Amino acid sequence: MRKLIALVFVLPTALFAVNAPRSPGDFSSLATSVAEIASSPHGLSSPDGRSVLHAVEDDGVDPSFPYRAWLTHNGRRYALGFGTYVDAEVAWSTDSSAFFVTYSDGGAIGTDHVLVYRVDDIGVHQREPVPNGARLFKPNCVTGDRPNVAAIQWGKDSSTLIIAVEVPPQSGCSNMGTFKAFEISLADDRVLKEYGQLAAKRVFRKTLGVELQGADDDCFKIPNSCAPYWAQSPAKN
Repeated sequence: MRKLIALVFVLPTALFAVNAPRSPGDFSSLATSVAEIASSPHGLSSPDGRSVLHAVEDDGVDPSFPYRAWLTHNGRRYALGFGTYVDAEVAWSTDSSAFFVTYSDGGAIGTDHVLVYRVDDIGVHQREPVPNGARLFKPNCVTGDRPNVAAIQWGKDSSTLIIAVEVPPQSGCSNMGTFKAFEISLADDRVLKEYGQLAAKRVFRKTLGVELQGADDDCFKIPNSCAPYWAQSPAKN
């Protein structure tokens, strides 16, 4: 899915209708891609309208993800780096004080990360609450890959965030592409709640993005059905 989206992103922004329906994000149905922000003449406004995220296509920035991104707040402009990040998707908190960005530091497989940006009258403050998702959920991969970390939705306000920690979707991993969800406190990065994949699909079914919606439930319903080739028992003669 992300490979397909990356191909679509290189189309001229003029091809997007101003009022075209927004495509759901890979990890969050609430998130908007940088390309779609660039296609809107009004950017992506915070719920209270005081802050606006903008992006514009600029081939001089990066040939693969060629966008310059910035925030306007109280008449001031703040440059942001995520316009060139792979597969970046963005969503505001309901209280308008923060937005998250999920992006990949590699390609379609990952590794994906979540950045949280706080907005106040001083400026924009960036941090990564979970730099290594393996501390929450360590996948079983022959290559030793770290899991992907992606934002699903905000909590009741910007004090908590619901994230997915996903097994890399590649054949060297047991239960490839499956995930767990966690609600974390952004004050201290503490885990408040944990959800297995089946529970997460029930609780967050409206806000899961297309990649998480498509995660294979049979990996949990049928034991050992998603074991990788290197973990399978040899056939008996």
